[in-house]
Amino acid sequence: MSFNTSRRTSALAAIALMAAPVSASAQDAISDSWQWGAELYFWGASLGGDTTTGADIDMGIDKIIEDLNFGLMGTIAAQKDRWTVFGDFIYLDVEDKGSTTVDVLGFDVDIDGKVDLRGFISTAGVGYRVYEGPGTQLDLTGGLRYLWLDSTIELSALGVDVNEEDSGSNIDAVVGFRGQSDINENWYLSYYGDVGTGESDLTWQAAAAINYRFEKVDVALGYRYLDWQFDDFGPFDDLNLSGAFLGVKFRF
Repeated sequence: MSFNTSRRTSALAAIALMAAPVSASAQDAISDSWQWGAELYFWGASLGGDTTTGADIDMGIDKIIEDLNFGLMGTIAAQKDRWTVFGDFIYLDVEDKGSTTVDVLGFDVDIDGKVDLRGFISTAGVGYRVYEGPGTQLDLTGGLRYLWLDSTIELSALGVDVNEEDSGSNIDAVVGFRGQSDINENWYLSYYGDVGTGESDLTWQAAAAINYRFEKVDVALGYRYLDWQFDDFGPFDDLNLSGAFLGVKFRF
């Protein structure tokens, strides 16, 4: 990865590993008692997008894993009657070192740098069951997507050292859907999508997975795409995260 001197460029690049979908987990038939479920997952996401200067962003999952110090991610949901409450929570701590050369008034300047950051991202909301048919359930959802970053940047160029600390947050309201369709007794498809705005001009995501149902545990393998189009969040005009994910779902 080439080292970008922007605080939020470095921070958002690192968060690509951790962002993961609020999954449409296996849903039981409508019940008048609370039904709980949780999921642990890994999302092999890569980072792409554009900066305000028109530069492309491209960071693969291999580099993100290399720089990860600590990460925790999971989803929890509760359903009663036609209502579902869900939340996806991700925390990470990433440290990265790098160097690059930039053009300053026609001269190439070497820059060495180090970034240490913490990040939290979540999508939380409620869903209402609008369709319950043979082998298929569909909920309409509404909620919030929240992003928080805290970073410390150390730069060295032309014999000058610069240390900077910064933190920032971004929140958007989103509406969407979540559901599943059975293939047979054990296999089923799950899907989730949302779109929204707020502090971003636009944010949206889509995810789909094939799942296998055991007695108390389900295994999911799928693909997810998440995009932000920012109004004013550091150097980004657009940021997207995409890749395959693998999850284990628990029902209790």
